[in-house]
Amino acid sequence: MGDRLFKKIIFSILAKQTRLESRKKILVKDNIVTVLNLHRVSPDTGSAYKAISPWLFDELISYLKKEFHICLFGDFEKIKTKKPKLILSFDDGYKDFINYAVPILEKYDVRVNQNVIPYCIETGLPPVNVLIQDFIGKAPTELLKKIPLEIDVNNIDRYKLGTKASFLIKYLPEAEFIPCRAELLKFLLNYPEFLCASVMTKKDIMQISPIHEIGAHSFEHLSMESQDEEYFLNDLKKCKEYFLESLQLDCDIYCFPNGSATAEQIVLAKEYGFRSVLLVGDKYSDATSGVFNRFTFDVSSMEEAKYKSFGRRALLI
Repeated sequence: MGDRLFKKIIFSILAKQTRLESRKKILVKDNIVTVLNLHRVSPDTGSAYKAISPWLFDELISYLKKEFHICLFGDFEKIKTKKPKLILSFDDGYKDFINYAVPILEKYDVRVNQNVIPYCIETGLPPVNVLIQDFIGKAPTELLKKIPLEIDVNNIDRYKLGTKASFLIKYLPEAEFIPCRAELLKFLLNYPEFLCASVMTKKDIMQISPIHEIGAHSFEHLSMESQDEEYFLNDLKKCKEYFLESLQLDCDIYCFPNGSATAEQIVLAKEYGFRSVLLVGDKYSDATSGVFNRFTFDVSSMEEAKYKSFGRRALLI
């Protein structure tokens, strides 16, 4: 039995309607907000960074709108509903959000949260760990051997190799990350034919901001647990200033890159005026605290989507 068929059978069992209805009752009774964390919506580009296909995203939004009341971080507390509350939270600000996700969201009259990275907006470049996954998915093996990272490119699945390469980069402290990024970009930008991710422009963001809720995904997408307090406080300051001066937005959402945050950093972000602080962790959280754990939402079928949209096997708080 192939892996894909096996997964489909397992998710079909886990997503039985009786199980989901039982969960739904608890979510409504305890006023629990589910937050799903998405990234790219796009046809398959060959990247090792997997996106949700537009046709699946369309089916997903149709399903979620029937099962949940889809809301925003800014209004979920005021909403009275007999359905469980759900927030769709996108990270990184990819251009495919404009090209593929926005028309589908408009079709179903759904608003979402999108967290953007000022560095990426200004440079026009996605996070470097995403570019390396693009490259690994599409480039010939001989070129993979030239990547300036210590990775074994032989006899390994491209998806796993891309994930490994991304992991090697994204948790570095600033002093190591900046020169590593510069070296990787110098190499990768010589091969634009193997790069497919692109990011929204300032104009794109300002056009969607009256509809969708825009948050800060840090200033340049470094994992904060690896940074010192001075760097982190400066990051908060730069995000606030950039949103006010460049996007004409008073940003009150701070989304930690890679969900990487210390308890002290979460407190500092709240004290700095960010009303909603976003993490990952694949679990529910007490939304009244303003700190939201999010469920990573990478799916390739509706069976998987149904199971994951109801919190997988996470304990209900």
